[in-house]
Amino acid sequence: MKAAVLKVCPDAGFVDISHSIPAFDIGAGGFVLWAGSQGFPPGTVHLAVVDPGVGSDRRALALSVGPSFYTGPDNGLFSRLVRGRRDVSAVALSRPDPVSATFEGRDVFAPAAGLLAKGRPLAELGRPAEDLVVLPDPGPSVIWVDNFGNLVTNLVPPVGRLRVGEALVAESARTYAAAPANLPFWYVGSLGLVEIGVRQGRAADVLGAGPGTRIEELPPS
Repeated sequence: MKAAVLKVCPDAGFVDISHSIPAFDIGAGGFVLWAGSQGFPPGTVHLAVVDPGVGSDRRALALSVGPSFYTGPDNGLFSRLVRGRRDVSAVALSRPDPVSATFEGRDVFAPAAGLLAKGRPLAELGRPAEDLVVLPDPGPSVIWVDNFGNLVTNLVPPVGRLRVGEALVAESARTYAAAPANLPFWYVGSLGLVEIGVRQGRAADVLGAGPGTRIEELPPS
């Protein structure tokens, strides 16, 4: 895929956000894309492929969200980026002939990313695309587990006591150092979302929780 980008735009620079998305997990890929693409300068092109439907009739997209560009499949991967936004413009990419039925990342998305990086206007890459696939809002839940076993949720502060699956999280702290020992606690992570951790431990293991685990906010005790 990088070779395909460079073939179109030899001056392109690359930053790898992740190659560790669980197989077929569109929701996880969408979260990492949303989280990892923040902070890049205006005009950055983000190429993302989590694509169980490769080779099917699902659309291939290039889009702008605010000042940034994205290419990838129209399967819900861009849900967190576009939900509630009004500054989204998208086009459906045409498939070249020949094109691999199993590697559209190389043959469709990467060349489009290269053209965007080279300055080609979005509107010239395909026909306008509306009604992008947006995954249903999962409700209060765990959406990601990081390498330290911390649970990233889709809750925003402030919150009170939380029931995570069948477990209770009643403590909170601003930092790990201030957290109670050996107890799960909630804190506000770097993305502004509520996260759940265990000081020098793995909250995912302690609570038996992972992506999709439901969360309930409880009234004060």
